[in-house]
Amino acid sequence: MSDGVTAGAPLTRAILFLCVGVQLLSTLLGAGFDQALLLRAGLIPARLTGEVVGLDGSVPAVLTLVTHQFLHGGWVHLLMNMLFFVWIGREMEWLLGWRRLLLLFLLSGVAGGLLQVAFSPTSMTPAVGASGSISGVFAAYALLFARTPEAAGSFLGWRISPELVRAFRYAALWSGLQLLTAVAFNVPGGALGMGGIAIWSHIGGFIAGLLFALPLVRRRA
Repeated sequence: MSDGVTAGAPLTRAILFLCVGVQLLSTLLGAGFDQALLLRAGLIPARLTGEVVGLDGSVPAVLTLVTHQFLHGGWVHLLMNMLFFVWIGREMEWLLGWRRLLLLFLLSGVAGGLLQVAFSPTSMTPAVGASGSISGVFAAYALLFARTPEAAGSFLGWRISPELVRAFRYAALWSGLQLLTAVAFNVPGGALGMGGIAIWSHIGGFIAGLLFALPLVRRRA
């Protein structure tokens, strides 16, 4: 990795500091503040679908598609997400510029949130974390940066390009590490200790990242 890649990554640093700062504030102000913040700014599917209304002082439901990306369910959750994001975010920022990386990050998080809502429309468990956003950045990274040659594949008669084969390998690695982290550290998937890993958020973010990066891959071909 060149010095240019590692030296200048203001957006990557800004997202890291924001997420760490929010988690630090939640820790310092105690469990009551933390739970209130997750309820009011986390992504609650039932609020998006109109099953539940009211929650005084909450962020407007549609905006939680963005705010939930910067909240986390504890320090282990935050640490794993930020390690991955800093690793790939610097290179992606060098390639895309901070504006396009920000767009990729936010759109992937929103797409992941929407897919999670679609599969659990009545859930009252807050979904939080940058996993959907990072899944999208990871998908774009896999398409744009991986240098190992891949053979084209096929599924049910459909041809899968070498780029997509590579991307799915990265997806398997990312998802596997997320699951292992949850098992090893007993990380609750829900912000309040309820439910499991928001896997649909990961899938939605990853698909958004693929769609974002494919035109760039074809342009470079």
